[in-house]
Amino acid sequence: MLPFTVFVLLALLLSASPAEVDPATAAAERYNAGVAKLNAKDYDAALSNFSEALALRPDYADAHYGMGLVRLAKGEIDAALESFTAATRVEPTHAKAQYNRGKILFDKGKTSEALEAYAAAVTANPEYVEAYFALGMAQKKLKKNAEAFAAFDRAAQLNPRMQEALYMKGSTLREMNRLKDAVEAYKAAIVVSPTYAAAHYWLAETYRELGQYDAAIESYNAAIKYDLRKYAKGYCKIGDILQDRGDYQAALEQYRKMPAFDRQWYDYAQGQIKVVESKLKK
Repeated sequence: MLPFTVFVLLALLLSASPAEVDPATAAAERYNAGVAKLNAKDYDAALSNFSEALALRPDYADAHYGMGLVRLAKGEIDAALESFTAATRVEPTHAKAQYNRGKILFDKGKTSEALEAYAAAVTANPEYVEAYFALGMAQKKLKKNAEAFAAFDRAAQLNPRMQEALYMKGSTLREMNRLKDAVEAYKAAIVVSPTYAAAHYWLAETYRELGQYDAAIESYNAAIKYDLRKYAKGYCKIGDILQDRGDYQAALEQYRKMPAFDRQWYDYAQGQIKVVESKLKK
């Protein structure tokens, strides 16, 4: 048995030890607990853990970032932006915080500020695929097509199976009037995702502008097949091509396929049916 005085001394030493714990170590422990709670979707507990970490270490960029993720998950968008901004203020090279700042700013219509945040993200992490794609979207919205193309191209280089980046390359190239290059970009997107209706549709539009009408018809049909609700207007586009060729009966068949749920294009088709029928009577 240890003397009573030894027990008292041990108790005093144990009670004193927490105060001597390094604040950075304690902050890291609270941060790790917050990450675990965040992953478990226990957002209130995660928020408490990250707050405790920041109380111990106010310059803890990752804890500010964690707070931002929690607030984002809770739908507290403005508070999330504050937390992500706090993280980048402490650590400007925090790529994920910059990226998430950019996403919120972009959604708020603050495109130039979003662009700066995305640019900071890719500077901090030159292999950040999603940030390059987002950067391209911001640049495209600001009509900086050459810069947007470069960003989408970089995203596609980093992830050759990123169908959205390949598609946006095509879209940007169309705006730059580089139609043949746009064809190749859309085709690359379709190789990755054969059912990508938007890529089929805009490939068809590009073929049509290039005067490659058979290829355009094939692509319109693919767009219709994979997303009828959105691209049923392809029937009218095919009908127009056939009508221009003088193939009135085939054009009529296409216009008659146009479903009524798309009222604008349905009305167009009904008008063209009358035009074609009058031509057939001559």
